[in-house]
Amino acid sequence: MFSSLDILYIVLAFCVLWFTAALFWLIWQAASVIRNVNLTLSDAREKMGKIEEAITAIRHKFDGIPSTIAIAAEGLKKVVEFAMDRRKEKKEKK
Repeated sequence: MFSSLDILYIVLAFCVLWFTAALFWLIWQAASVIRNVNLTLSDAREKMGKIEEAITAIRHKFDGIPSTIAIAAEGLKKVVEFAMDRRKEKKEKK
């Protein structure tokens, strides 16, 4: 019926088949892991970009504050001077 050489070839064929299936599964798993890492890095880059935009916007808002504070301080100085002059005028009238 089957010689020992035929049985050896059948066993080797099944071994090659299982080895090929295992190799294919291993490559599939490695590709899935790499794809997941790539997606995660893409999401991380996107979030870092949003964080960078937020920080830049905050920085631009704070960059404008010193000039606003200077204007407000100058206005406050004028108000205080005006109040002091009014007080002085009231004291002189009495």
